[in-house]
Amino acid sequence: MLKRFITYSMSSSTRVALTLVLASAFLAAIGCGQTQVDLLASQLSDVDEDVRYDAAKALAALEDAAAPAVNQLAAALSDSNPKVRYRCAKALSKLGSKAEPAAEELAEALKNADGDFRYYVVKALANLDAAAAPAVDGLTAALKDPNVDTRYQAAKSLGKIGPRAVSATAALEAAARDADENVRAAAASALKKIKPPAKSV
Repeated sequence: MLKRFITYSMSSSTRVALTLVLASAFLAAIGCGQTQVDLLASQLSDVDEDVRYDAAKALAALEDAAAPAVNQLAAALSDSNPKVRYRCAKALSKLGSKAEPAAEELAEALKNADGDFRYYVVKALANLDAAAAPAVDGLTAALKDPNVDTRYQAAKSLGKIGPRAVSATAALEAAARDADENVRAAAASALKKIKPPAKSV
């Protein structure tokens, strides 16, 4: 196993870099066609939580180039280690609309998410437009999050979902009076998209 060659006394960033260097060398030596993303994706299910954490962090650094690992990242949102879950959510938030296959898992993760993990789950959902509809309830609750950036992303996401987020109307009306200007603007915009003004007869 490659992880046997990694010295875990190193910093996390050093371990990630060394993992990728060794992985590339190993795959080249054996003539394997497995890509860097494939290797990192497979490590998300490793028994060693340090390996899973480093793999998730490395995938996040690849941004949307990590899209082939979307299903593995989605599955790892329920990892037993909160740090791994956080890194996976962050990686998914960098995939843009390519994270759409993870919509159901993101919606499920949002039910019990908090702190930075909640922020990145919400941010990932905000990139999915109407595909984030399964998360309407969680996004509505996130409008009251202590983190202003989480509240903003939640309002933004609900607006992108459109009429299917009608159940969030009351919460968005309250958010339109938020102390933060950006949250107020995002909530007001969302309300217009969810319940457009009735046409005059």
